[in-house]
Amino acid sequence: MRVSYKFETGMAWSKKGAPAIVTVPTTKANAISTLGAISATGLINVSLRVPKRIKKRKLSGTDGYSTGTVTGHYLSFLKATLDEMDKYPEMKGHYLVMDNAPIHSSTDIGKHIKSRGYRYVYLTPYSSELNPIEQFWSVVKSKVKRNKFLEKESLKTRISENMRQLIFE
Repeated sequence: MRVSYKFETGMAWSKKGAPAIVTVPTTKANAISTLGAISATGLINVSLRVPKRIKKRKLSGTDGYSTGTVTGHYLSFLKATLDEMDKYPEMKGHYLVMDNAPIHSSTDIGKHIKSRGYRYVYLTPYSSELNPIEQFWSVVKSKVKRNKFLEKESLKTRISENMRQLIFE
């Protein structure tokens, strides 16, 4: 999941009959890439990552550097998640359910999951409603965007706090 938030309100007020004029900043939104794993009993692991910004890109786009989440990031997250699952013997042999995102479908991902004693299954394309983590992210996003940010509050802090609250609700 990627959460981005522009520090602006989505509405404006004006006198009756007068147009509402709002100045919108043209800067890019702050963004956080998140990876998460949940089970029927709760949250297993979450990773929050601030993508690196590149000031200038080559027109050809062949700079060889990705600012998003790539398979390597997901594999590191997966290793940490499986380490957490290994602490609970009753989870051994459980299935990991993943969507068809390119970072999930590398052959290295499947090999690593099997080598650790777990199984995996991919959801059919365009079926995010079947993926429980999507409902989790939906609630987290709505809570993050619900209120204006405090001056010293960061997007990463807001996401973390809302996930913690959601776990204990």
